[in-house]
Amino acid sequence: MERDEHRHIDRAEQLRSARSVTERDPRADRERQAMFFEGPEYIGKSSLLFEIYQRHRADSAYYVDLADIPEEEGVLELLATLAQWQGVEAPSYRTARDRFAEQSRSTQADFRNVWARHTTIQLLSESKDRARETASLSDALLDNLIEGARRPVICLDSFDVCAQPMRNWLGRSLLPALLSRRQVSVFVAGRQLPRLPRAFTADAVHTLVLPPFDVTAVQEWIEELGLAYLRDQAVAIHRRHGGVPGLLDEFFRQHIEKRGPARDDQDSRDS
Repeated sequence: MERDEHRHIDRAEQLRSARSVTERDPRADRERQAMFFEGPEYIGKSSLLFEIYQRHRADSAYYVDLADIPEEEGVLELLATLAQWQGVEAPSYRTARDRFAEQSRSTQADFRNVWARHTTIQLLSESKDRARETASLSDALLDNLIEGARRPVICLDSFDVCAQPMRNWLGRSLLPALLSRRQVSVFVAGRQLPRLPRAFTADAVHTLVLPPFDVTAVQEWIEELGLAYLRDQAVAIHRRHGGVPGLLDEFFRQHIEKRGPARDDQDSRDS
């Protein structure tokens, strides 16, 4: 997933907290293992999550935008593909996936020969079987990801846009499976967040509601972009956009587009 190079990240406190999660001792029972980032649209949840991913790319980090994935199996398959790109093999997962696929083809052929009055029973049976299969696939994949003393960092974005079945699966199945493996660090972002079983919420997970940027952050962003002619307007810009990073990003984007090469040269002479 691409990010604009001029997007400003001013989340020093949150990034320090994230580092404490990824650098914790996995043998400790009561250390925080996950962080959930909550907040309204444009507050910078995805930017922060992607920054955490970027800082751990060399250490088995995985970024998944849930908005692009309609079903549970798609999440697992994407994680397996990302792992392969990083040179991390997932043989147990792929063996289980292929076995279940073959069983599914065989079952569908059998169902075509059964009376229609048994359809409801068949559907219930299929649903239970699918849940068990997905849980088995999750376990196989996650066990592969932590092999060799690896400590994966899993970043799940856009939880709030998932359909309810996907939300249920994430909160009741995948996230508990991740958190049951102490080597794994988990970060989730969304306007709404997963509900986990109580056993995982007391010590393992910390939820942060992201605040707007302050004036200092706006001033730093202006300097970073080289928009010297806006220095004296930082307070007004902050007030106008409420310190909301997404709105500030759009405002600065317009100024960058208007400035052009000639203004760049003038700014260089002024400095």
